[in-house]
Amino acid sequence: MSTRGAVIWLTGLSGAGKSTIARRLAGELAGAGLPTEVLDGDEVRAGLSAELGFSKHDRDIQVQRVGYLSRLLARHGVTVIVALISPYREARDAVRASLDGASAPFLEVHVRAPLEELIRRDTKGLYRKALAGEIDGFTGISDPYEPPARPELVIDTDACTPVAAVERILALLRRSPADTRDHVLAGELAVTAGRRLLGLRAERGFTDPAALRDAGDKISHAYLADRIAEHRPADHLRSEESPGDGTGDRLWIVDPLDGTREFGEQDRTDWAVHVALWRRGTLAAGAIALPARDLVLSTLDAHARPRTPGRFRIAVSRTRPPALASALAAELDADLVPMGSAGVKIASVLLGETDLYVHGGGQYEWDSAAPVAVALAAGLHASRLDGSPLVYGGQDAWLPDLVVCRAGDADRVLAAIRELAPAPAPAAPSRADTPAAQKEQA
Repeated sequence: MSTRGAVIWLTGLSGAGKSTIARRLAGELAGAGLPTEVLDGDEVRAGLSAELGFSKHDRDIQVQRVGYLSRLLARHGVTVIVALISPYREARDAVRASLDGASAPFLEVHVRAPLEELIRRDTKGLYRKALAGEIDGFTGISDPYEPPARPELVIDTDACTPVAAVERILALLRRSPADTRDHVLAGELAVTAGRRLLGLRAERGFTDPAALRDAGDKISHAYLADRIAEHRPADHLRSEESPGDGTGDRLWIVDPLDGTREFGEQDRTDWAVHVALWRRGTLAAGAIALPARDLVLSTLDAHARPRTPGRFRIAVSRTRPPALASALAAELDADLVPMGSAGVKIASVLLGETDLYVHGGGQYEWDSAAPVAVALAAGLHASRLDGSPLVYGGQDAWLPDLVVCRAGDADRVLAAIRELAPAPAPAAPSRADTPAAQKEQA
């Protein structure tokens, strides 16, 4: 772990768990011999900003003061843990900018929980009073909260214990700057390509779905190819629009528009952008952007939400559920949940919306590389149907089969697959067969 100073900025609504995580994290860092200081919002306000109120102007001054103090401490090798609502994005970004180029990194951590959970935790009843109009200027009720656009980490405390949250922050601190840059780049590329696709939808509308889909593939591919060439000029690229030969120690595997069919339908949100890095035989970084849901899942802060109670659920194609999935549903007493792209199906397991995605009919590498990268980083199981590792960077970009599920379900799922003894996966289609046709069955 780095011995230099750092600023770990925990932002989020009141009651989300910022102070609890900050104190636990400080204890772990101090136990490792690192100089550490916690700047808690309530304590800092009492000692440093007692004259300030809760207007936007006063809140921005509070953030500015805490940022200045954090920068001084971090400059002298102290790891500073800030636990502050800090509701306005511009003020937080100004703190980040003030540390840009300095030796101390700024790590923004969004600590969040659903409003109903925050109300349940609130022993003082502040949320209820704010909802009743008895408290003015209460962040998240009568005053806005602007979540980070690109935080280094998102912690959902309704699904993540304080101990697990601290472990995730410590893992973030252990990463080398070079590794972190690849994770960040994957996320930024996926998000920005997704925004361009949303803009294209808004501009063109849905009167000509075929033309919209074609334009989406081309525009997103051109953006991703140009940006990877700009930021990683020595790296290689594999895309649905440009498969290449899969060579290179650092191969970016991207799907500019996964779920092309859904992209062309006005009310569909189950389409995605995939960006992954295959580096020396491993998925080193990746991100899935779900633009229509304003969501990005990245290896930078990958975590899997726990499964919700109820019957086992298998994500399948909404048009042609594969025979293997239907047979597994009977074997596992599971429900089939239809949805769009392969990336969305794997994301649904990460988000706790389903429990299993299995595909035995063959796919291209770009259909799964980024989702599998995030799934593995989050601790999920991802493999071939026989349990062997998924290997990317092949000459023809074809993967015969895969299965993604929670680690605790893997033995049962793989045993059921063996029991069903599926037929060998088909060979790669010829170049005359379009990748889009294969994706329809993903």
